[in-house]
Amino acid sequence: MALAHGTAHAQAVQTDSDSSETEETEIVVVGTQIQGAQINDVLPVTVLDETSIENVGASSGDELFRAIPQAGVAAFNEQNTTGGVNGARGDVGSINLRELGTGNTLMLINGRRMNLHPGFQTELLVPVVSPDTNEIAPGSVRRIEVLRDGASAIYGADAVAGVINTVLKGDMDGGFLEADWRASDGTSLYSYRFTGGLGFDFSDGRGNLTLYGGYYHESGMPASDRDYAADDDRTALITDPDFADDTQFNNRSTFNSFGQFDIQAPSNRTALADDDFFLMPCSLFGPTGQPSDGRFLDLGGGVCADNGTSPPLAQRYNTNFGTDLFSQKNRYNAMALFSYELSNALEFYAEGSYYRSENERNIDAPVSLTAVPIGISRNAYYNPFGPVGSPNRLLGTNIAASGADVIMERYRFVDIGNRNVSVDKDSYRIVAGLRGNLGAWDFDTGLLYSQSNSTDLARNRVSLTLVQDAINRTTPDAYNPFNGGCLNNVNEGDCTPNPQEVLDSFRINVFRKGETTLALADFKISRDDLFSLPGGDLGVAAGVEFRRETFFDDRDPRLDGTITFTDSVTGEFNGSDVAGSSPSPDTSGNREVYSAYAEAFLPLVSEDMNIPLVHDFSVQLAGRIERFSDIKATAIVPRVAASWTLIPGLMFRGAWSEGFRAPNLVQVNDEGTTRVNTRDDYVRCQAQVEKNIISDLGACSGTGTVSLRTGTENLTPEDSESINLGVVLQPRFIPGLTLTADYWRVRQEGLVGTFGDDNAIALDLLRRFNGSSNPNVIREAPDADDITLYTGTSLTPVGDIIQVLDPYLNLDSRESKGWDFGLTYEIPDFGIGDFRIRANAARLESFVQSAGPDGQELLDAIAAGTLPPEVSVGGLGELLEIEGRPKWRWSGSVNWSSGPVDVGLYGQYVGGVYDTSVTRDVPVVSDDPNANFYRVDDWFTTNFSISYTIDNDTALDGTRLRFAVNNLFDKDPPLADESYGFFSELHSARGRVFHVELRKKF
Repeated sequence: MALAHGTAHAQAVQTDSDSSETEETEIVVVGTQIQGAQINDVLPVTVLDETSIENVGASSGDELFRAIPQAGVAAFNEQNTTGGVNGARGDVGSINLRELGTGNTLMLINGRRMNLHPGFQTELLVPVVSPDTNEIAPGSVRRIEVLRDGASAIYGADAVAGVINTVLKGDMDGGFLEADWRASDGTSLYSYRFTGGLGFDFSDGRGNLTLYGGYYHESGMPASDRDYAADDDRTALITDPDFADDTQFNNRSTFNSFGQFDIQAPSNRTALADDDFFLMPCSLFGPTGQPSDGRFLDLGGGVCADNGTSPPLAQRYNTNFGTDLFSQKNRYNAMALFSYELSNALEFYAEGSYYRSENERNIDAPVSLTAVPIGISRNAYYNPFGPVGSPNRLLGTNIAASGADVIMERYRFVDIGNRNVSVDKDSYRIVAGLRGNLGAWDFDTGLLYSQSNSTDLARNRVSLTLVQDAINRTTPDAYNPFNGGCLNNVNEGDCTPNPQEVLDSFRINVFRKGETTLALADFKISRDDLFSLPGGDLGVAAGVEFRRETFFDDRDPRLDGTITFTDSVTGEFNGSDVAGSSPSPDTSGNREVYSAYAEAFLPLVSEDMNIPLVHDFSVQLAGRIERFSDIKATAIVPRVAASWTLIPGLMFRGAWSEGFRAPNLVQVNDEGTTRVNTRDDYVRCQAQVEKNIISDLGACSGTGTVSLRTGTENLTPEDSESINLGVVLQPRFIPGLTLTADYWRVRQEGLVGTFGDDNAIALDLLRRFNGSSNPNVIREAPDADDITLYTGTSLTPVGDIIQVLDPYLNLDSRESKGWDFGLTYEIPDFGIGDFRIRANAARLESFVQSAGPDGQELLDAIAAGTLPPEVSVGGLGELLEIEGRPKWRWSGSVNWSSGPVDVGLYGQYVGGVYDTSVTRDVPVVSDDPNANFYRVDDWFTTNFSISYTIDNDTALDGTRLRFAVNNLFDKDPPLADESYGFFSELHSARGRVFHVELRKKF
């Protein structure tokens, strides 16, 4: 953002020699609003020009922006299954510079804000939002400017980690047509793309109109095409001997078509000697078809009931069966850029764009929630414990003659088929403005309106009300949940499906519709020569901006509380009528933001002053004020930066700034989102430990716990402080070489988050040791069994948890720091063609999250031994390399061109990380706090390309044929304990990709 003028920096855009577009001789990069000021050449900025973009070989904006080493994990991606219907699904990507979190990076198109995607993703239990990087088609981009420094003083909210400005191809004089075909080696995945553009001048060159359009189709790919994604059980794929056969890599589910049930009768009424049982093939008992203890029931057809609640590993379900790793998708984009000189001092300009994506994929079969069991009436046709004389009552039990109800606690509706999810999105963006001169001043003023709409439609969902009605029918057309699945392959599919007409009676579609809008008006004025200083002309800029942001999240009536579920057997109420989904209310909100900024560029020392060891010295000062209508908060942030050229070719630069990020509209307006997670009730379990029922809290059996997360207007903007110190070396004895190194540090305070329901329960235990409690953990009154359990312990009797209140709060603080290194080298012409070398590396040195008051209370208690060692507080401390955040990411390229031939070689490296969901069975003692976690390997991939351009006077003039291979050596993503076997936020499952491109310019 802010450094002074100096020797030309080798981050200039390289224009293609065969380009029919207007060549640029000057770059105006992010970081200053002073038009013409000599400040841009020395900015800590990464620039991707058209050659760099081609080296990446991206087919989408998501792939393109992931290639930036300073980019962190991309939480919005189609392989991320976290959140289900509550996540941002479909053909969507996000940006996360510096690993500071989604929403901390400001994205611009031609210098103005992008609208947000109309969906949100949950990070650390908090909803986060981001522009959709897939809205930017790589073929429409002239360059990408990445400012690697906080920029709130210039651009306002959300620029804590930096700014990414995408400059579109405008002012074309000519046109092009392009076709591209790609295929992933060894899979069924392929894609093709058609794009075209036309630009022309008119009115004697005073005006220009440039038009673009494109269509992209990708076939999709089933998870079965990749061994690491095909099965939830990945124990056979582990190569690390310390974790060989580790069962933590077996994520097959206890929810399958062999359900788990609870008989509403005394446990001594059946041979099970237990009221809990689960179904399984009788053959799993061994050759005899029955267990040695005799505690089983034969339901017929090869299906047996075993006592207890823990099905053996051998019969758990592969939830990736029948799912898609990549969706089938279509993308359409159209764009128009217009400019017209009304006079020598005034120009009118306009931009218009439209983007549509259509996305469809299969995900796992619908499942019930543990916290929302389904009651099966004693009169249900297929109830094996029905009244005497009922058609399916088992013989040989002591169930009362009137029968017994049954509770279905775990069940996957495999026979209804995989859920099919389609997400369609439409985005519009219109910009109109005037720019020119007011005397000696430059000005730019414009209006922007952008809108995005999405519809998420999930087919093959299950209505709780309708499926309970189907189960509890007293006629043979009832749904039978007791018939099991496939006896010979219990892990996949259902070989005993219910009749289609029965399934259709409770099959439903569930929708989620979202919309975001951005309306913006701004006026900016600047002058690069207000008056002269000893080192040169003083530059100044100032501006005002108004923007209005809106969003709504419209949920299906079966999710938003319009249609609810009341169990007809137990009377239990649930605000959602969709199996497997918690209630989610409709949410909407809006805000108006008013802001103003000022900036000055002061060249204090120049070469002409002949001051020893000070060839140049310049300072930038900036400040911004921003007012948010919804949270009634005002943010004021300053910025100071300077550059010092010691001698020609050696420059030092530095910047200090404050920044802010406003809580997003979801965090402010969420009226109450209920989520159900399996959590340990530490209070109850502590009583069990003291009664010697369990050995320690590590043996605590989790239960479904309802958490209520709510937003509030009392949230305040997150504050940040950024420091950037760097050096730029351009040795004169190596012409064309530039080396850069920058150290950065960002401190953030008041991060919006939730305390977490597991932490809240731990805090409840701590305070109950002291005779009080955590009021956010709401419990039932203790019954007689509770009183018996707690008598004789150190705790006062309490009942079960009803709900945990987990509002969004300004909680923790964070400090991140690291280094950036850059190399650009334009090799002088030695008569063998043109060479250029690029390298960009990011080293994350530290990422420390510190607790707020309640979190610190827990940490102090754990350190003092007041809380048992099994209680832990996650997400705090040094998080470097934890669940992402690798130490090193870098990319490099070498390009050679000679006449019609161009050759490119590109490499990308992502360092290793730790997967904390997998720990050693036998812990080791080490000074390394991560020594007991599974290490996810680093990953290096290489791209190669070669092209030939025809240059003659025939009809083929300007035609280019390009052949490229992404991931040349077909490197699989490193194994991780994730939904599809790899960290989709860091790595890709596309493998080796061949693509052929044909382009004709005219």
